[in-house]
Amino acid sequence: MIRKIVSTTLLVSLLAIASSGIMMILIDSFEFQLRMHPVHKIFGIVMTIAGILHVYYNFKSIKKYLDSKTVLVFGIVMIAIMMLLYVVGFNKPLDKSIIKEIEISTSMLKD
Repeated sequence: MIRKIVSTTLLVSLLAIASSGIMMILIDSFEFQLRMHPVHKIFGIVMTIAGILHVYYNFKSIKKYLDSKTVLVFGIVMIAIMMLLYVVGFNKPLDKSIIKEIEISTSMLKD
């Protein structure tokens, strides 16, 4: 029963993250992004927990999948792409004054 709950939670979290992320990309409005951000963040946490539980309950199957060289290489390539995108994101130059203005604006909205 727990596996079914974990899988359903993972699916619903994926739908929430995907839909909120796509809407934040398509609706180019800072106000909309501020409204969607809590949904995106909360379901990101829920998805992470459900994902960890999913791996825990399905570890034997995952190990069998990784016995295939093709699947293993695919996984390694995906991890490399993820790491590359993190490096690019963290090294992207940002205007500190604009960031400060946004932080001040968002802190006023929270109050």
